[in-house]
Amino acid sequence: MELLIELKKKIVDAMRYMDEKGLNHGRSGNVSIRVDRERVLITPSGVVKSELKPEDIVLINMNGEVLEGIRKPTVEVNLHLEIYRAYDYFNAVVHAHPVYSSVLAVLREPLPPVIEEMVLYTGGEIRVAEYAPFGTIELARNAVEALRDRSAVILANHGVVACGRNLDEALEILELVERVAQIYILVRATGLKYYTVPLDSLEKIREIYRSKFKS
Repeated sequence: MELLIELKKKIVDAMRYMDEKGLNHGRSGNVSIRVDRERVLITPSGVVKSELKPEDIVLINMNGEVLEGIRKPTVEVNLHLEIYRAYDYFNAVVHAHPVYSSVLAVLREPLPPVIEEMVLYTGGEIRVAEYAPFGTIELARNAVEALRDRSAVILANHGVVACGRNLDEALEILELVERVAQIYILVRATGLKYYTVPLDSLEKIREIYRSKFKS
């Protein structure tokens, strides 16, 4: 029980942090933590995230059924559960709508590996998942496919998802993707030639990423 209370507080703090940093706003965005193989804590639907309280966080099973809580899980519950089913090394999922990443979502343009640090933490180019309406199982499955060997994905016309071994790592990856998206868009605005990480270095860094998440 104490563990659940602590994890609920971490989710509330994460949502407030995202709001303060401009990574999310209002009722949008959602966060989850995998408690164990059968249970997930997840943010509720329709609540202003900056006003969340620990008791608002919902405990669900892997079928999305509520085990504990007075609210309904986020409409994106399928997204979170499908990611956990597909990738057992992820224990936290953050979905948000930061500005620069969302620009790429509207362009339906991937974020190339222009910064080495991004490759180290995300595995390489951030792909754009094929479009599907929010809350649908199609969106969830498209995101899972685009997440192969990655820890982040851009959702077409929607936002971005970042995953980690814990919530702190997922938040760090979200912030990193947004910062690199900003750099990339500013570089593109210059109209000058830009360069991605060279292929030989890219593969070496990706090997470090794979060993970190799949060891």
